[in-house]
Amino acid sequence: METHPEPRRAAMRRFNARSLVLCAAGVSFGVLLAYRLQGTPAIVAACLFLCCGACALFRRRAAAGILLLSICAGAFRMLASLPLPPPEGACVLTGCIADAPRTEGGFTYATLYDAACNGDSVRGRIQIRFPAEKAKGLKCGDIISSEAALRIPQKEAGSFDARAYYLSMGITALAYSRNAPSVRAHRIDLRYRLCALRTRIAAALDAAFGTEAPLARALLLNDKALLPEAAYAAFRDAGVAHILALSGLHVSIFVGLLAFLFPKRHAFLRLLFIGAFLLAYCVLAGFPPSLVRASVMSLSALGAPLLRRRYDMASALALALLVLLLTAPASLFSVGLQLSFCATAGIALLLRPFQRLLRRLPGALSAALSISLAGTLGTLPLTLHYFERLPLYALPANLVIVPLVSLALPLTLLTAALLSAFPGALFLAVPARIVLGALSWLSQAFSALPCATLTLSAPPPAACLLLYGAMLSLSQYHLRPLRTKLLCAALCLFGACVFLATKAF
Repeated sequence: METHPEPRRAAMRRFNARSLVLCAAGVSFGVLLAYRLQGTPAIVAACLFLCCGACALFRRRAAAGILLLSICAGAFRMLASLPLPPPEGACVLTGCIADAPRTEGGFTYATLYDAACNGDSVRGRIQIRFPAEKAKGLKCGDIISSEAALRIPQKEAGSFDARAYYLSMGITALAYSRNAPSVRAHRIDLRYRLCALRTRIAAALDAAFGTEAPLARALLLNDKALLPEAAYAAFRDAGVAHILALSGLHVSIFVGLLAFLFPKRHAFLRLLFIGAFLLAYCVLAGFPPSLVRASVMSLSALGAPLLRRRYDMASALALALLVLLLTAPASLFSVGLQLSFCATAGIALLLRPFQRLLRRLPGALSAALSISLAGTLGTLPLTLHYFERLPLYALPANLVIVPLVSLALPLTLLTAALLSAFPGALFLAVPARIVLGALSWLSQAFSALPCATLTLSAPPPAACLLLYGAMLSLSQYHLRPLRTKLLCAALCLFGACVFLATKAF
């Protein structure tokens, strides 16, 4: 009997592909391609991918067609968002301050929007730097004017690309002024009101938590400006710096608390309420990529049953990446975005293999170890590439500190809400201060252990890609038998070792 072509093609598949995953991968590659080529070469390359994608769809190669057309879409979206850089040199710069200025190292930094250089409008934001003593009293909403020297950030020696770093924050150019700025007017708009709200919340946290206020700000508002460098280094060396970024841990805690208020029979009402809360939280925090990712994935998990669909972590992760890249393509170059998505991708790829490997352990311990191991391995290549540091106690530190964060976060939020109603009752902050102090002490204790961090040279990008290839080979999305999976993973690891040895010698 002749085998039908569709079952035969399905039997020959090597990977369980998702359309959203293909779209996200294609858009990401298109954004990177357009940034590297720019101008006419990028347009020609995008048109070439468009033609190839159309041909693939004509020949009923759906996966290839989706991938190629997504590359084209990502390239054109990046080209449309790339601002025309203003001319460098001396100019008269005007603009409105977008957020509260920060003072660091004797300088005050302000980010301007609706900026103009010598009267010509500038697309994107400009970060301007003043001597701290000449920029006192500046605040969000001030429309300022100053003589300044303008420059466009460029890729520096080594692997750091300054232009990509600033573009990921929406900053087009940098400026420096030696003079005090003149404040022409004050604008009260939505940006100003949000900044004022964040300032009031931060002031309430400062009054309530005292020495632990910087940590409370970081946990609730993603504001690490006042967090001492030594404190941040302790969290980083302990391998738990991710708790300071608004991400899946924070969203899961809030969503769990809110879902408790609405039973499952009111699923639609629960989805609307939680969606409104997460949107308001993203607006208040300034839409950090890790928080947007976690919010989109949580809403996907809540909305899937309403659409009679099964929740798929890989598709939800791809949807979150598409939302971010189609909104702000340059956010792809944000290290925070890359670490957040790679940690979640590591969990999606390796959670089941680790659970099978640790199945003899108690259920709660097996789940905690599996998630910690998968997330740590997911970020390991990028951590080594960007920071050249390997925290050796990350696994035990996460097992101890992460459950404590699940207690500290709702306590801090509840304390802030109670003190807004009863400002004089500072004793209400005592439980939250104790938990926050325990977090700081534990991070310092783990970072002070012998050989807490191992300093390594940054691996080449090819080695990082091969390490992720090994993770993909071991995942449930690779449809080959276990022996073939192990062989593919071993070959990827061998290739990564070859690239590492080549760089070392």
